[in-house]
Amino acid sequence: MRRRGITNIEPEESTDRWLVSYADFITLLFAFFVVMYSISNVNLGKYRVLSDSVSTAFSAQTNSPFPVGSQLGVSVQRAPIAVGLIGQTGLVSMKETAAELDKRLQKWVKKGMIAVNGNEKWLEIEIKSSLLFQSGDARLSADASNILSELTGVVKATKNPLYVSGYTDDVPINTRRYPTNWELSAARSASVVRFLAQNGINPARMGAIGYGEFRPVVANNSELNRQKNRRVVIRLMTGEDVFAQAGPFADSEVDAGTPQSKIQPEPESIKTLLPGEPVRSIFEAP
Repeated sequence: MRRRGITNIEPEESTDRWLVSYADFITLLFAFFVVMYSISNVNLGKYRVLSDSVSTAFSAQTNSPFPVGSQLGVSVQRAPIAVGLIGQTGLVSMKETAAELDKRLQKWVKKGMIAVNGNEKWLEIEIKSSLLFQSGDARLSADASNILSELTGVVKATKNPLYVSGYTDDVPINTRRYPTNWELSAARSASVVRFLAQNGINPARMGAIGYGEFRPVVANNSELNRQKNRRVVIRLMTGEDVFAQAGPFADSEVDAGTPQSKIQPEPESIKTLLPGEPVRSIFEAP
């Protein structure tokens, strides 16, 4: 009997393995074009603002007295960095300065005659006019010296620009010296500035402003409200002096702390205050 031979039948090799690689390639190609399309969809308005702001910042010369960023309503001013008490910067500086002022002026703060307030732009000391002046007069009273001396001791340790603003109520005044409340409020703020300058504050970092009766904090409809509107406000700015070409002037050697380029973000941020919100909140414990 003849043996039947055994034949090895090899399975037919698959020829469609290339479809796996092709599918992966098509998927990657699709993802690539999706990313490219999303990148190419640029907001032209925002791009122009960015382009003009960068051009203004790096331009050495310009023919216009107004920067392009300002024309577009974009602020290109450097973010303010407060330099307050020795060794402190930023929010820490403002809190330390406010705490020191509050401690030195505590006697008048408790009576509601002085308030220490602040926000992300300035630290302000509001003093009722009756503590500093006689009615209708801009000459400092005897008690004013003690108050302003305590304040000067703190302000001299800073290098920030400061502005003194005078405010009155709406009761008209018409004297030879002060024809209107404009002159009275401006003269009162100038008297405070003169005192600070005579006691060691660099005059180059100060300014005097008179607002008259046109910036009331409450309506002038009662004697109590008129007393609230008669005030002098000393504002210690947290950034550069926007009204001067040079930076702030120090009255003494002040350690500015870490250079601005190396300043790390504060552990807590300053809340942007809405109109009508109490400004004292940023200095109070949470």
